[in-house]
Amino acid sequence: YLEGHGREAVIAGVDTSRTVGWFTSVFPMHLDLEKVDDLLDTLMSVKEQLRSIPNRGMGYGWLRYCSSDGEIIQKLSARPQAEIIFNYLGQFDQVFAESSTFQLAQESYGLTNSPKATRSHLLQIIGKVMGGQLQMNWAYSTNIHRRDTIENLAQCFIETLRSLINHNQSNSSTSFTPSDFPEAELTQEQLDQLFRN
Repeated sequence: YLEGHGREAVIAGVDTSRTVGWFTSVFPMHLDLEKVDDLLDTLMSVKEQLRSIPNRGMGYGWLRYCSSDGEIIQKLSARPQAEIIFNYLGQFDQVFAESSTFQLAQESYGLTNSPKATRSHLLQIIGKVMGGQLQMNWAYSTNIHRRDTIENLAQCFIETLRSLINHNQSNSSTSFTPSDFPEAELTQEQLDQLFRN
Protein backbone atom coordinates (compact mmCIF):
# COMPACT_ATOMS: atom_id res chain seq x y z
CA TYR A 1 0.00 0.00 0.00
CA LEU A 2 0.97 3.63 -0.48
CA GLU A 3 -0.17 6.40 1.80
CA GLY A 4 -0.63 10.04 0.88
CA HIS A 5 -1.58 13.09 2.91
CA GLY A 6 -4.36 14.05 0.49
CA ARG A 7 -3.38 17.72 0.37
CA GLU A 8 -2.52 17.60 -3.32
CA ALA A 9 -4.76 19.50 -5.70
CA VAL A 10 -6.12 16.39 -7.39
CA ILE A 11 -9.77 17.36 -7.74
CA ALA A 12 -10.63 20.44 -9.75
CA GLY A 13 -12.60 23.00 -7.78
CA VAL A 14 -11.92 21.55 -4.31
CA ASP A 15 -10.12 24.09 -2.13
CA THR A 16 -8.67 22.65 1.09
CA SER A 17 -6.68 25.76 2.01
CA ARG A 18 -9.02 26.70 4.88
CA THR A 19 -9.03 23.28 6.50
CA VAL A 20 -6.80 21.78 9.17
CA GLY A 21 -5.18 18.37 8.97
CA TRP A 22 -4.60 15.83 6.28
CA PHE A 23 -6.98 13.87 4.10
CA THR A 24 -4.99 10.67 4.28
CA SER A 25 -5.36 8.31 1.35
CA VAL A 26 -4.22 4.70 1.51
CA PHE A 27 -4.40 2.61 -1.62
CA PRO A 28 -2.96 -0.64 -2.98
CA MET A 29 -0.02 -0.40 -5.35
CA HIS A 30 1.36 -3.37 -7.25
CA LEU A 31 4.66 -2.62 -8.97
CA ASP A 32 5.23 -4.68 -12.11
CA LEU A 33 8.99 -5.01 -12.51
CA GLU A 34 9.18 -8.19 -14.58
CA LYS A 35 10.25 -6.44 -17.79
CA VAL A 36 13.04 -4.30 -16.34
CA ASP A 37 16.69 -5.15 -16.83
CA ASP A 38 18.67 -2.66 -14.78
CA LEU A 39 18.45 0.03 -12.13
CA LEU A 40 17.55 2.85 -14.54
CA ASP A 41 14.78 0.79 -16.17
CA THR A 42 13.44 -0.04 -12.71
CA LEU A 43 13.42 3.61 -11.65
CA MET A 44 11.72 4.72 -14.85
CA SER A 45 9.14 1.94 -14.62
CA VAL A 46 8.27 2.79 -11.00
CA LYS A 47 8.01 6.49 -11.92
CA GLU A 48 5.59 5.72 -14.75
CA GLN A 49 3.49 3.36 -12.65
CA LEU A 50 3.20 5.91 -9.82
CA ARG A 51 2.28 8.71 -12.20
CA SER A 52 -0.40 6.56 -13.84
CA ILE A 53 -2.42 6.27 -10.61
CA PRO A 54 -5.60 8.33 -11.10
CA ASN A 55 -6.02 11.19 -8.59
CA ARG A 56 -3.04 9.89 -6.60
CA GLY A 57 -5.12 7.02 -5.24
CA MET A 58 -7.92 9.10 -3.74
CA GLY A 59 -10.62 7.18 -5.64
CA TYR A 60 -9.78 3.88 -3.96
CA GLY A 61 -10.86 5.11 -0.53
CA TRP A 62 -14.03 6.64 -1.93
CA LEU A 63 -14.96 3.36 -3.58
CA ARG A 64 -13.87 1.22 -0.64
CA TYR A 65 -15.59 3.17 2.12
CA CYS A 66 -18.23 5.40 0.54
CA SER A 67 -19.72 3.32 -2.27
CA SER A 68 -23.33 2.24 -1.94
CA ASP A 69 -22.72 -0.63 -4.39
CA GLY A 70 -22.52 -3.78 -2.26
CA GLU A 71 -20.68 -5.73 -4.96
CA ILE A 72 -17.88 -3.13 -5.15
CA ILE A 73 -17.57 -3.03 -1.36
CA GLN A 74 -17.42 -6.83 -1.20
CA LYS A 75 -14.76 -7.09 -3.94
CA LEU A 76 -12.55 -4.42 -2.38
CA SER A 77 -12.98 -5.86 1.12
CA ALA A 78 -11.95 -9.30 -0.16
CA ARG A 79 -8.66 -8.06 -1.61
CA PRO A 80 -5.62 -9.44 0.20
CA GLN A 81 -4.19 -7.04 2.75
CA ALA A 82 -0.75 -5.77 1.80
CA GLU A 83 1.92 -6.52 4.38
CA ILE A 84 3.97 -3.37 3.72
CA ILE A 85 2.94 0.28 3.71
CA PHE A 86 5.21 3.07 2.51
CA ASN A 87 4.56 6.70 3.42
CA TYR A 88 6.77 9.55 2.22
CA LEU A 89 5.85 12.60 4.29
CA GLY A 90 7.75 15.12 2.17
CA GLN A 91 10.38 17.76 2.80
CA PHE A 92 9.88 18.96 6.33
CA ASP A 93 12.78 21.39 6.15
CA GLN A 94 10.74 23.44 3.67
CA VAL A 95 7.71 23.76 5.95
CA PHE A 96 9.00 26.76 7.92
CA ALA A 97 11.46 29.46 6.94
CA GLU A 98 14.53 29.77 9.18
CA SER A 99 13.22 33.12 10.43
CA SER A 100 9.81 31.66 11.26
CA THR A 101 8.40 31.86 14.78
CA PHE A 102 7.63 28.15 14.56
CA GLN A 103 10.13 25.32 14.09
CA LEU A 104 9.73 21.57 14.05
CA ALA A 105 10.60 20.07 17.44
CA GLN A 106 13.41 17.52 17.38
CA GLU A 107 12.53 16.05 20.78
CA SER A 108 10.91 12.64 21.07
CA TYR A 109 7.14 12.84 21.09
CA GLY A 110 6.69 9.40 22.66
CA LEU A 111 4.36 6.67 21.49
CA THR A 112 1.85 7.61 18.82
CA ASN A 113 -0.05 4.31 19.07
CA SER A 114 -0.95 2.08 21.98
CA PRO A 115 1.33 -0.96 22.32
CA LYS A 116 -1.92 -2.98 22.51
CA ALA A 117 -3.19 -1.68 19.16
CA THR A 118 -3.48 -4.05 16.23
CA ARG A 119 -0.84 -3.38 13.59
CA SER A 120 -2.41 -2.53 10.21
CA HIS A 121 0.66 -3.76 8.28
CA LEU A 122 3.53 -6.08 9.11
CA LEU A 123 6.04 -3.45 8.02
CA GLN A 124 5.58 0.32 7.94
CA ILE A 125 8.21 2.46 6.23
CA ILE A 126 7.97 6.22 6.73
CA GLY A 127 10.31 8.64 5.00
CA LYS A 128 10.86 12.38 5.20
CA VAL A 129 13.55 14.94 4.45
CA MET A 130 14.77 17.00 7.44
CA GLY A 131 17.79 19.26 7.40
CA GLY A 132 18.54 18.22 3.84
CA GLN A 133 18.79 14.53 4.79
CA LEU A 134 16.47 11.64 4.05
CA GLN A 135 15.26 9.98 7.25
CA MET A 136 13.56 6.59 7.19
CA ASN A 137 11.62 5.03 10.05
CA TRP A 138 11.01 1.28 9.92
CA ALA A 139 8.18 0.10 12.21
CA TYR A 140 7.60 -3.62 12.73
CA SER A 141 6.49 -6.15 15.30
CA THR A 142 9.24 -7.97 17.17
CA ASN A 143 6.76 -10.86 17.50
CA ILE A 144 6.97 -11.37 13.73
CA HIS A 145 10.32 -10.01 12.54
CA ARG A 146 13.77 -10.20 14.04
CA ARG A 147 15.67 -6.93 14.40
CA ASP A 148 18.56 -8.18 12.23
CA THR A 149 16.10 -9.04 9.41
CA ILE A 150 14.79 -5.47 9.35
CA GLU A 151 18.32 -4.07 9.66
CA ASN A 152 19.40 -6.17 6.65
CA LEU A 153 16.40 -4.97 4.66
CA ALA A 154 17.14 -1.36 5.60
CA GLN A 155 20.79 -1.85 4.59
CA CYS A 156 19.69 -3.19 1.17
CA PHE A 157 17.43 -0.13 0.86
CA ILE A 158 20.37 2.20 1.61
CA GLU A 159 22.63 0.40 -0.87
CA THR A 160 19.98 0.66 -3.59
CA LEU A 161 19.52 4.38 -2.90
CA ARG A 162 23.29 4.88 -3.11
CA SER A 163 23.36 3.00 -6.42
CA LEU A 164 20.62 5.26 -7.78
CA ILE A 165 22.46 8.38 -6.60
CA ASN A 166 25.76 7.17 -8.07
CA HIS A 167 24.07 6.32 -11.35
CA ASN A 168 22.45 9.76 -11.59
CA GLN A 169 25.67 11.57 -10.67
CA SER A 170 27.77 9.63 -13.17
CA ASN A 171 25.26 9.85 -16.01
CA SER A 172 25.47 13.13 -17.91
CA SER A 173 22.27 12.53 -19.88
CA THR A 174 18.75 12.93 -18.53
CA SER A 175 16.28 10.09 -19.01
CA PHE A 176 12.70 11.00 -19.80
CA THR A 177 9.54 8.93 -19.66
CA PRO A 178 6.14 9.44 -21.35
CA SER A 179 4.65 11.06 -18.24
CA ASP A 180 7.18 13.90 -18.56
CA PHE A 181 5.39 14.88 -21.79
CA PRO A 182 1.76 13.76 -21.30
CA GLU A 183 0.36 15.86 -24.15
CA ALA A 184 2.76 14.30 -26.68
CA GLU A 185 1.29 10.80 -26.21
CA LEU A 186 4.63 9.15 -27.00
CA THR A 187 5.75 5.66 -26.04
CA GLN A 188 9.01 5.05 -24.19
CA GLU A 189 10.55 3.68 -27.39
CA GLN A 190 9.57 6.82 -29.33
CA LEU A 191 11.02 9.06 -26.61
CA ASP A 192 14.26 7.09 -26.52
CA GLN A 193 14.60 7.39 -30.29
CA LEU A 194 13.79 11.12 -30.24
CA PHE A 195 16.45 11.90 -27.62
CA ARG A 196 19.00 9.59 -29.21
CA ASN A 197 18.88 11.67 -32.40
